[in-house]
This record gives sequence, structure tokens and C-alpha cells, in this order.
Amino acid sequence: GLLPYSKKAVVSTQSTGDKDIKGRKCDSPCRNSDASPQGPHCKVAGMDSPCGIPQCVWDVECSGGDGTGYRGLVNSVTVDGQTIVCQAWDRDSPHVHFYHPSQYNTATFGIGHHNYCRNPDPRSTLTPWCYTSSFWVRSAPCSVSTCDASFPYFKF
Repeated sequence: GLLPYSKKAVVSTQSTGDKDIKGRKCDSPCRNSDASPQGPHCKVAGMDSPCGIPQCVWDVECSGGDGTGYRGLVNSVTVDGQTIVCQAWDRDSPHVHFYHPSQYNTATFGIGHHNYCRNPDPRSTLTPWCYTSSFWVRSAPCSVSTCDASFPYFKF
């Protein structure tokens, strides 16, 4: 779910497209067409330079609200001190279930052809979870930080 904008959020004066993160004029538009880990960047004096466009980290690095909006990459659980990899949502082995990827499940809960923690059942739990790859443990909650007032909405 969407959470209200925090009054503590810092409004950035950094560039949103024509200057890099250091305030220098870009020689090319800010883009990330090459999927660079640095995010949107432009050319300054012939070198790639980050543009300073903020990235939303709520529901990526933490889980907010009822957990249905979480789209992070955690894909394992810890049960009795043992780490167990999550079962992929498009698989029925070792656990048969009915939260498979569908247009609704993908759009609403982020269920897909992957094994990342999600919460397609907010009536029963308020945290991301997964079916596990262990025959002995059907499902378990994932260790995902909870988004709260101390967690920034954006990072650069």
C-alpha cells in the first residue's frame, strides 16, 4: 500500500535531468538505457556521471503497511537458525498452492516467475513471506525490515 508522505522527508535541490549530481551541466540527457547500477547518468566531459535523481526505497529495502507492496529481492527465510531458500511462485513443488503468477497477482502483489518474498494474503499476515524449498516447512515470514518514520523514502 501507499503510505502518506513524511513531513520529515528532505526535499532535494539536486538535478532531475540537465545537471549531474555535482551540479555540472550534462552534455547528454540523463538516462539509464544501459541498466547501469549507478542509475540515471549523463555525459560530463566525456565521462558517465550520476544525475542525482532519487530512487524510492520504500517497499524495496523495507516493507510498509500490510506488506503487499514489497518488491524487494529477499528470497530466503530462517527457521530454527537454518536458512531456507524460497520456492518460486510459479512452482508447485515441494508445496502446492494457489498464489501463482496471474495478471491480478502480479499487479497487486508482485507475484511472478521468481522466488522473492511477497504478501499475497494480507488478511492472514502483514509481512512478506514465501513458500519454502524445504518439504518440512510449508511457508515462513521473511526477514524484511519494516518501513517506519526513521527509514528514508528516497536515496540518491
